[in-house]
Amino acid sequence: MAMTYTELQTNVQDITEMTFTDAQLSMFTKQAEQKIYGFIKDLPILKTTFSETFTASADKVLPADCLYVHSVVQQSSGTIVNRKALVQKDLDFLLEAYPLSTQTTDTDDPEVKYYALDSSTTSDESASRMVLTLAPKWATSVTIQVDYQYQPRSIVDTDGTEEQPWLGTNYDSALLNGVLIEAARFMKAEPDIIQLYDQQYTLAMQQLMDTIGKMDGDSFRPKASPARPLTIPAPPQPQQEG
Repeated sequence: MAMTYTELQTNVQDITEMTFTDAQLSMFTKQAEQKIYGFIKDLPILKTTFSETFTASADKVLPADCLYVHSVVQQSSGTIVNRKALVQKDLDFLLEAYPLSTQTTDTDDPEVKYYALDSSTTSDESASRMVLTLAPKWATSVTIQVDYQYQPRSIVDTDGTEEQPWLGTNYDSALLNGVLIEAARFMKAEPDIIQLYDQQYTLAMQQLMDTIGKMDGDSFRPKASPARPLTIPAPPQPQQEG
């Protein structure tokens, strides 16, 4: 069942029997969201696509919600769309291997091979964003599609009338218990109380991880199973004389 931010605030204060300020509840909630989203990386529902035409030999600042890049693909400019995945390299490699501003022919569909990621140049470090650099350089334009993991909107930033973020809609139990843990830590609650919240949080996160496992299992190309360690039998021991 879905839970709005107003309901989440009420539930946290009812369960803890404490009254918190709006700023404190906001802090607890965003900390819990960061912890959960950091744990469930690569969740398909949190992937999105950024597609744009790059002008001649230009870098591109990626969207502000981009956490990390999954893949970069060049799309053909012809009537038949061909896709070619680019290979990620260090920025130093691109600068050393392709020092000139343009090193490909002036064609309608230049070939790009590599990409690198760097941070934007800004005096405000908190506003720093990811920059995508491509190579070899080109003289016309190319269409690039970037698949990336994005930072979901916080439930704190909703007003209750709009569509709720994925976590509050589908796994409010994980969110609620995550917020309770942060609130208990703030209150310096007794260890048994923190342990109780932590147990409920672990159960809710296990349900969430099971869902992710089913998503991976239903995909066309399932993830490879990790190699199992070899079990070597112990050598026979000599009998002990009585």
